[in-house]
Amino acid sequence: MSVYVLEGLRPWVIQRVSAVYIVLFCLYAVFSLYSGDNFTYKDWVNWFYSPFNTIVSGIFIIALLFHSWIGMRDVVLDYVHNIMLRISALALLIGILLGSGLWVFRILLLPVAG
Repeated sequence: MSVYVLEGLRPWVIQRVSAVYIVLFCLYAVFSLYSGDNFTYKDWVNWFYSPFNTIVSGIFIIALLFHSWIGMRDVVLDYVHNIMLRISALALLIGILLGSGLWVFRILLLPVAG
């Protein structure tokens, strides 16, 4: 058994599943947003903050974060050979992804003012 969780077949499967979900969500969002007539900001906010769309968007963000982490991690591991630079790049990447994820979930979970 490997010590690393994201090693071997598992990251490959996560990449493929998350890619399919990302594409399906984008198609759903584009279809939903363009199927309405004269879509205003208030309509967009009501669509985005409906419970179903908030949950689907949250899953989209999780899939996007996993997808980008695995892809960028593999690029860093393949092309950055200096171990200290590799660790620094991975730490910076984790910080950026965690910060972005927390920021998006703050947006998803807080009600809109006004």
